[in-house]
Amino acid sequence: MEKVPGFTGVRYEPSRLRPRTVVADVDVEIFLGTSFSRPTAKVEVRWRPREGTDVQRVQWADTAVSLGWHKDDDHPELGTTHFQREVDDERIHEPGNSEVEAPLSFLEICLDRLPEELQKTREF
Repeated sequence: MEKVPGFTGVRYEPSRLRPRTVVADVDVEIFLGTSFSRPTAKVEVRWRPREGTDVQRVQWADTAVSLGWHKDDDHPELGTTHFQREVDDERIHEPGNSEVEAPLSFLEICLDRLPEELQKTREF
């Protein structure tokens, strides 16, 4: 994530030696390459290996919206991965359409899809 345009302050939790979560601050205009109504955000990437299937999440949060892809057991009717968008008190879940297993591939797919999803939230 340190090489993604606009991502700064990348930090590992609990530590770089045992990362379970990677958090980055985002300059949204640099990330998108265009002006945007909300200038800063945070991206949190979580990976928790477990037997059967790993839990993976890529979550964006700014002042108006939180959205992301979750590979977990929360919504099995939507497939192995679901997309979640939260605006105000409304939470929407839909199929995530990502069946990759490797955490790095999952992250890359989510980061590639993120600009399009953010454009849908311009009015917030």
